Amino acid sequence: MPTPLDLVQSRLGVPRTGRWDATTDGALRVYQSSGKGPYAMRPTGHPDAATLANLGYFDPKDIVTASWAAYIDGGPKPGTFGRDVKTSIDQVPRWAWGTLAASFSLFAVLAYRTDRKREKGKR
Repeated sequence: MPTPLDLVQSRLGVPRTGRWDATTDGALRVYQSSGKGPYAMRPTGHPDAATLANLGYFDPKDIVTASWAAYIDGGPKPGTFGRDVKTSIDQVPRWAWGTLAASFSLFAVLAYRTDRKREKGKR
């Protein structure tokens, strides 16, 4: 089974050595400078995600949701509200959320008991 480096070398048209050598680095810089492919690349010599996608190593639409795939194809940018809320919630450790939930539950039980005692006293 070919390694990822073998696949990149074969798509760049350089000898498949299985090592990152000067030939592979030079060929990658030339490819990145050429601007081939739909995704913008900078000539860094490193196989970043845009370069690998342009080489056909993977299709970015396979790893994103349908709304983001439509955005990649030129559609409207999807909303990020849900993602942002999830991210903000994940900033607080789960034990803190658990402690908060337990505290509110205890408060609710104590408030209920107090309310029941007040109702019995009114009768």
